[in-house]
Formats: sequence, structure tokens, C-alpha cells
Amino acid sequence: MRTLFSDELLAVGRALNPVQPQEVVTDIILRPAISSLGAVAGAVLLINAQRDRLNLITRQGYEQNAKTIWQDGPLDRHIPAIDAIERREPLFFEDSDELKRLYPQLEEETGAISPVASAVLPILIDGHALGVLVLDFREPHVFTPAEQQFLATLALQCAVALDRSLQHARVVEQQQAQLDILESISDAFYAVDKDWCFTYVNRRAEEFWKRKREDLIGKVYWEEFPQAVGSEPYQAHLRAAQEQQVVRLESLSPITGLWVNITINPTADGLSVYFADITERKALEERANEATRQLERRVLERTRDLQDLNAELRAYAIGISRDLTEPLRRVNAFVGLLESRLGGQVDERMGRMFTQVREEARRVGDRMDELRKLAALERRELREEPLDLIQLIVQVRSDLEPLLKGRKITWVLGTLPRVVGDALLLRQVFAELLAVALDATRHTPDARIEVDGEVKERRVVMWVRHNGNGLTPAQAERFFDLFQVPHAEFGAEERIGLANVRRIVARHGGQVWAKGDGESGACLRVALPDRLGDLSSL
Repeated sequence: MRTLFSDELLAVGRALNPVQPQEVVTDIILRPAISSLGAVAGAVLLINAQRDRLNLITRQGYEQNAKTIWQDGPLDRHIPAIDAIERREPLFFEDSDELKRLYPQLEEETGAISPVASAVLPILIDGHALGVLVLDFREPHVFTPAEQQFLATLALQCAVALDRSLQHARVVEQQQAQLDILESISDAFYAVDKDWCFTYVNRRAEEFWKRKREDLIGKVYWEEFPQAVGSEPYQAHLRAAQEQQVVRLESLSPITGLWVNITINPTADGLSVYFADITERKALEERANEATRQLERRVLERTRDLQDLNAELRAYAIGISRDLTEPLRRVNAFVGLLESRLGGQVDERMGRMFTQVREEARRVGDRMDELRKLAALERRELREEPLDLIQLIVQVRSDLEPLLKGRKITWVLGTLPRVVGDALLLRQVFAELLAVALDATRHTPDARIEVDGEVKERRVVMWVRHNGNGLTPAQAERFFDLFQVPHAEFGAEERIGLANVRRIVARHGGQVWAKGDGESGACLRVALPDRLGDLSSL
């Protein structure tokens, strides 16, 4: 059964079915409202986004520059439009007397003449006010219930259409913002739907593929780029779609032949894919890898050379020690035999000569022992453990007691840190360093030997400092080289043991060095890695 105004409402509904801009919506609403009720004019005013003003959006039937009482302005005024919004109910003024009685200041404030009759309907959606729909009449007008219902329905249709328009505008704005982001990013980007059809391709992807997006949108990926089928990126796309998980990979692009970094993100509609050209980075990595391989080859060659040299050194040390042992034994025996045969003929001068020969033979024997130790050192496996250096130094000083007879030495033992190392080998290190310090202070009246250390920059640094004969910087630089201890100036014999010190410390991953100013005293330093924390975490 058709009702009054049903045709007009159906026509409005059809016109508003597609989403329309707000100016078109208000125009569609005003036209049947004015014509169906015989109004002379009408207008739609909407509240702005800040919700502090009412703005005139559309008006029909008024002369172009004619002033009306329906004007832009703040929401804190006492006017019919704002009252209808605040009350959430329509206002019908059947003659001008009623309008002027309720709003006596209206004409003066707006500078316009009030209409004879008016209808003011709030435009509401879920109780939320969007604005007002107003109609003006030249003659007094009695608004029948059917007319009031018709206008209320138009206001509701207007509210629904305006809300759809606003929501659509927001979606379009968000989509545009997303598109702006996708166009501005440095990565190439594309999206495909569940049928593998392109739904979006950004500018960077166009440049990379050298294809226009207009030629790709709506087309099937694998038909446009058949060379990609079966490739690693192709398999990654299938895996991301099937498992609905993000897939990342670096691969040669089957489309361009360049290296790309690809991130494939599953979405509700299909896949979103970011990719970037990393060909230059891959080239740099390959050059770096090749340099590393060359360095490793050189290190391996040098290591083999060093192993060969060490093997030759061990063989030489063992050989010379073995070859000289028997001749030295014979020299000692010959000296003893000669001395016994001469008997009483040995005077003081000859006795000194026999003693000197024996002493030199002993010195050579000591050097052979040190050579054997040097050779054995390379074969001994490290047995590392946490060590108390103070206890180690006390033990070493006790071992050197025979060298202290008849001497007055001031020992200064600091707060030495703990280290991780081979107790037997590190004992040899400090025995050698303290023996050198004792030799250097042999002719120093107030001899002083200091042993101390500290942990600094993940290293345990220890030192032996004395006030004996000094080292020059040049001598200090060669101090731990084989056969380089300056016996005349330094007050120490040549010591193969110092070369042993360097090798032992190097096997622990550390280093040794000497310092001196050439005048008085020297400082011998040992630095080892601070590995106590690493050991405690095992």
C-alpha cells in the first residue's frame, strides 16, 4: 500500500544509494522537501569537524545574495537551528509571529527578515547531531503529521547518507595516506590478491621491473612474469600464502637478474610484498668474503711455515743439546784429570784457569738445558685453571732463595689479581722475570723489587719493577728476543729463558714487553686475557 510522499522517499533513497559527497547529498534532500511541501526555499547547515561552528552547506530557492536567518556562526547562539540540535527534536513555526516571539533578537542579529513559516529538523545519526535541515514558506503553513513524518524521514536519510559520505572520505583519506607512504618508501612494493592478480604496484617497483603499473594491475603475476615460476622467490610466495606466515629471503630476482631482499607478508586479501635491490651490498660482501678467503689462505700458509720453523728449531735445539753434552762431559773430565796429574804443580794462576774452564762448561750446559726446555715448551699442552698470583709469586721467591744469600733486598708485593693459566708455565715466567730483576740489582746497594698488577680493559696486566741497571728504549724493544739480554749494561746474563717467557705468554693469548729510560731501573710487564668471568659461566 502506497503512502503519502512514498514516491518521493523512494526516489531520494535511489539517488542516495551510491556514496555521494555531502554537497550532493544535501542537494538531493532539499529538492523534494521544498517541492513536496510547497516551500519557497530551504537550506542545510552542518556542524564543523571541531564541533564549535554551524556552517551553511547548501541552500535552494533564495536569491543569490539575499540574507537569511540561516547563517554560519558559533554554536553558542540562541537561534532556532542550534535549539533544534540541542533539543534533538524538530521545530515547526507555522507563522512568523511565533518565530519572532521566541527569538525577538533574530532579525537584528542576522540582518535578515524572518520567513512567514519555517521547519527546522535536526540531522541525527545514533543520537549524534550532524546539523539541521530548514524549510522556509511565504505563507503561514500548518504542518500535518504526514508532512512532519516526511521531513523527519528526509532528515534521517540525510543523516545516513552524510555519515556514509564522512566514513567514505575517512577511508579514502586513510588509503591515500597509505598510498603516499607506499610511494614514498625506498623499497619497491606490490600487492596481489588470492588469485595472484596485482592490486597495487608502487613507483619503485615500476622502476625496478621497467613496467607500468597500469599494465600490471588486475593481471596475474605469474602470467606477466613467467620467468619467475619455479624460482626461489616463487616458492617463497607459495609458502607465505599456504602457511600464512611472513617469509623473508635474499635471492637473485628471476625477473631482472639482480640481488633482492624480499619480505612477503600475508594479508586478509592476499600478499603484500616489499623488496629492495641489494646487488651492490652483495658485491661488497663477495669482495669482503674473497678478501677473507685470501687472508685465511695466507694465514694458513704462514701457520704452516711457522710450524715448519718451530719444528726445525726444536730439532736444532735437541740436536745441538745432544751433540754438545758428551763433549762437555769430556772437557770436565779432562780438566779434572789434568788437575789431578799436575798435583802440587798447580799454582794459584793455573787454579783460576781450571776454575774458569769448569765455569764456562757449566754455563754452556745451562744453555743446553734451556734449549731443551724451549723445544719441550712447544709440545706441552696447556692445563689452564684459576690461579692466585700472590701465592705463585711467594713460591717463586722461595725457589730463588739461593740467589738471595748475602743480599739485602726490599720486596714490595702488591694486590695481584687472579688469572686463568697453566700454573707450571706461569711459574716459569715469573721465576725468569724475578731472576732477571735479581741479576739487574746485584750491584745496587738498596735494591728494591716490586711485583704488582691490575685488571684493565679485560686484561690482567702484571709487572716486575726494579731499581737496578737500566734499559734503553732500544734494548727494551728487543728484550724478549732470543739472545738479546744486554749483560754488560743490564747486569744479567744472556737468557734463552726470556724467549721462553714470550712463548709461554703468547700461548696464553697475552703479550710481554719491557720499559726503561736508560738511566736506572726497568719494568717488565705481562698482559693476559681476563678470562675468569668466561670460566665461571661454563
